[in-house]
Amino acid sequence: MLFSVVPGISLIIPPGKGKFPYSYSVLIEDEIRVIVDSSFGEDNLAELQEQGIDLIINTHFHYDHIMYNHFFPEAEIWAHYLDAPCIRSIDTFIDAYGCNLFGGEEIARYYFQHANLVPSPVHKELHDGELLTLGKTRLQVIHTPGHTSGHCAFWEEKHGLLISGDIDLAGFGPWYAHYCSDLDDLLSSIEKCREINPRILLSGHKGLISQDIDAGLIAFRDVILRKEEQVLQTLSKPHTLDELAAYQIFYGKNVKLPLMYKWFEKLAMYQHLKRLKRMGLVSCAGDHYYK
Repeated sequence: MLFSVVPGISLIIPPGKGKFPYSYSVLIEDEIRVIVDSSFGEDNLAELQEQGIDLIINTHFHYDHIMYNHFFPEAEIWAHYLDAPCIRSIDTFIDAYGCNLFGGEEIARYYFQHANLVPSPVHKELHDGELLTLGKTRLQVIHTPGHTSGHCAFWEEKHGLLISGDIDLAGFGPWYAHYCSDLDDLLSSIEKCREINPRILLSGHKGLISQDIDAGLIAFRDVILRKEEQVLQTLSKPHTLDELAAYQIFYGKNVKLPLMYKWFEKLAMYQHLKRLKRMGLVSCAGDHYYK
């Protein structure tokens, strides 16, 4: 299902309102037919295969953004040079997630057995500031790391439109529960999107947003800062990473977490600890962290 946003640019509506493992994608119909991200559901897949796609641009390497890349063997695939290796190789994908940390190996095996992840080539590696000419449509590459190392947004200046990937303004807040994430980078990337001041934001998991975008970006950013403050309060007494993760600051203490999500919780706390140590607000003695 397509929803026209501006002439030549449509939002591809996925199942489940963009909940994992799907995301909203963007179709650009110009001299080059382009989709930005490819996890849009089987009904959309059949229609887009029939119409033909020349180019897939991935905002980043996550499964819920590259799922159907391999169903378009004639299309070129472009992605930022830091995320391209994870799209090409499942082993590199696993390493970026941090599956070799904190007992993640068993979880990784379970995840990849069920995800049916298929690697795909990346024909062009993108760089920050690069201008992509797709006919009359032009997209500027905006490197927005933090969610992943090579996460990118794409700025279409003519209509004031920003394709923001997983800087998505979801109420849960940003996702940073893997090894390749970085909270300082993520906070800077959110500010970069605010500075652009888009009129329209196309979010990977919220779809089209055209009102109160700056307020939404601020609220999205502030989720990180609130969780950071909770971490600091908890570390008024020394805690190990396992003990800190048991408070479920990332997911919320009232959520019953399966094994995989307990592992994600630990990785999220690891990211907070990295940032707080860099800031000089947290120290470590042995395996215990304290304020």
